Amino acid sequence: MEDGDLFVRLITGKQCAREIKIPFSVNVMKCPIVSDKSKIEFPCLPETEYSEVVLQLNNESSRNYTFEVVPPNPKVSGIIVNPLVKPLPANRSTLVSIRYESAFRDLDYWSMKDLFKP
Repeated sequence: MEDGDLFVRLITGKQCAREIKIPFSVNVMKCPIVSDKSKIEFPCLPETEYSEVVLQLNNESSRNYTFEVVPPNPKVSGIIVNPLVKPLPANRSTLVSIRYESAFRDLDYWSMKDLFKP
């Protein structure tokens, strides 16, 4: 358990300000889900080729978790993650595939606008 204070300055006018102190306490703990890789790098690839990295995620706790990966838009980044959501039972592990597809992406204002249409 760690305690501390946040100091906030409230500006109430052009020349008037007030400072307040907000006490807090936090319980910092180590993340129970551990990956077998600390860094992922994709090589420079010719267009239309791909590279794939497989991560092993281990749940080192006695609690069940569900993890969710939110990758950037694949049409922009070329990154595809599978599975996106998966339960991870206590003291078990699972594999996650991260695939990078190389392609020339001629992105400008109009093509980006088309990619992100609702």
